[in-house]
Amino acid sequence: MKTKLFALIAVVAMVMVSCKEPPYIGTPSNNDLVQGDTLPVIEEPTPEPTPDPEGVSIPAGTITVNEAVNICKRMTQGEITAGRYFIKGWVVGFNRGESFSTDFPKYGNDFVYLSARQDGEGTKQFYAYRLLGKFGAKFPDTECIQVGDFIVISCYMTNYKGTVYESNGMCHTFASSNAHFNEIFPWQFPGCPEPGEGEINVTDAEKVSAQLESKQTSTETYKIRGVVSSIDVVDPSYGNATFNITDGAGVATCYRLKAKGGATFTDKNQVAVGDTVLVEAKIQNYNGTCEPTQGNVIESTNPNYNAKFNNQQ
Repeated sequence: MKTKLFALIAVVAMVMVSCKEPPYIGTPSNNDLVQGDTLPVIEEPTPEPTPDPEGVSIPAGTITVNEAVNICKRMTQGEITAGRYFIKGWVVGFNRGESFSTDFPKYGNDFVYLSARQDGEGTKQFYAYRLLGKFGAKFPDTECIQVGDFIVISCYMTNYKGTVYESNGMCHTFASSNAHFNEIFPWQFPGCPEPGEGEINVTDAEKVSAQLESKQTSTETYKIRGVVSSIDVVDPSYGNATFNITDGAGVATCYRLKAKGGATFTDKNQVAVGDTVLVEAKIQNYNGTCEPTQGNVIESTNPNYNAKFNNQQ
């Protein structure tokens, strides 16, 4: 009888041992995981953005570089935002290739890395691709943008290949802490009249452009109202003018337009920064930039324009 009792106790003990939890990995004092558990993902905290400096104009709704990157991360590769964003950040570096020294005088744009922190540490960077000066004006020199500058840019954003978050189309500098930049671009946007019946503003022109393939031109002709924000060239020898217009948000490059009725421009002073103009043109998507082309300036507040072309049909 005792023998059977001892055997029963032994069997119960074996069952109890076999039902115990698997042993700890290491010791419970330094690792509470048991076999089969997954290791925890440790999220590194994102450093706080460097505070904005005083004296820089920051539009309402401006987002930080960190916020811009988070938006781009949620996009599919190659996707482009439906509208422009104002993004604020610190210049922490450049991506200037071998041809930069010859390309810069021609195109006046730069390739800029922005961070939410002035030291660039601990945050994902946003790439301002082909960044231009104020409202699309060309940079006349590289002193206009330096590492350590705080800037506000305006651009469409894209997720480029899933790892690079950058601007698309015309990306321009809205404001900067750089003293030389502010000397070069003192012009302040005066406001733009609302488009009249049958007209569109520059922002809507950009939307038309975005629906086109790169290098494609619309079949329809549009009347676009905007304010001249910078001038590339007014060329009396060819009679046409290339200049940027804005409505305070969107920017379009009016490419080789002529005057009212197809008349030729005869003097450089017939187009000036600050003119409110109505252009009638087709719209081209030129590598993401909205370009009114194959058209004319049909109205302007410029007195020299009106003195010459008011009688044109």
